[in-house]
Amino acid sequence: MEERVLVTKRDMAERAELLRSRGLAEPGGEDLVLGFFSDGKLVATGALVGNILQGIAVDREIEGEGAAAAVTSSLVKRAVERGMRRIFIYSKPQEAGRFQELGFTLLASASVESSGFAASLLEWGSEGISAWKRDAAVIAEDKPSMAGSVVVNCNPFTLGHRRLIEYASGACRWLYVLVVQEDRSLFPFDVRFRLVSEGTADLSNVTVVPGGPYVISSATFPTYFTRIRAGGDTEKITGLYAALDLEMFRKHVAPTLRIGSRFVGTEPFCPVTSVYNEMMKRILPAPGEDRHAVSVVEMPRFREEGVPVSASRVRDLIRERKMKDVEKLVPEVTWKWLNSEDAVPVLEKIRKSNSRH
Repeated sequence: MEERVLVTKRDMAERAELLRSRGLAEPGGEDLVLGFFSDGKLVATGALVGNILQGIAVDREIEGEGAAAAVTSSLVKRAVERGMRRIFIYSKPQEAGRFQELGFTLLASASVESSGFAASLLEWGSEGISAWKRDAAVIAEDKPSMAGSVVVNCNPFTLGHRRLIEYASGACRWLYVLVVQEDRSLFPFDVRFRLVSEGTADLSNVTVVPGGPYVISSATFPTYFTRIRAGGDTEKITGLYAALDLEMFRKHVAPTLRIGSRFVGTEPFCPVTSVYNEMMKRILPAPGEDRHAVSVVEMPRFREEGVPVSASRVRDLIRERKMKDVEKLVPEVTWKWLNSEDAVPVLEKIRKSNSRH
């Protein structure tokens, strides 16, 4: 087979048709698209989206002849050449073994019975889940077991986040606040992490931890960072990714940090987070042979003048230049940062953007 990077409209149209013939959609956001040709016909394809291998398809006529392995191996090689040390791939659960034979490690599998959707997430590379677990175990070694946890994006850190963390820290011996590390939010990760760390420094039993690639990331929950419509396949796919992220949490994150409970606020606005919260209440408390059971504690979202406080509301007020209203919704540490020179480019970016995050 002849291998080449697909760039022309004709090549991309052929690729789209091959994907459709195998029941696949174009991933979108591709950094690299490879095509494999036999006698001038596109017979296999695959793409690199960040550090995730997606859109791998093989013509039915050559299925079983090793083409999928060739596509995967070539994409891994290209990713390594770009300096990537951790690479992810999704597969159908029944096909995960094929990728394990190529050196991938199975991280988690999930299915949503109501939709019939199922997926496995696998990983390849030297900086994988084992290295993350070793680092996380060091953080947890002198902390009490059966700790509590909160997972937050804090885009930005609001009084709602602060109240949830306060409540959770008072309800358990130790609390881990895992901040989503994926840098796809309007407030950069380093800012979000610093505001949460400084804004909870007075709580003596709280440790703020970067979420890394295994807690609500592009790999574990890509649709968290996009808009979805209620109903239809997009909502079902979001449910599947939510289930996969939660399986990662109870199989890897919770046992390593010795977490026994997860605290969450109610979600009246965001459909993605609403789906995630419902899946959380179904999945985390259920024990399994290789899965850690985690209780879920949901508390009403903090309200200001009868209206639920949310980071999206803060961003909307920034867009509307209603900074006095913003001040009522955020802790002092966030308000101080919003009035600093460092905040100027972020505020301008928010005012020019309609991004969900």
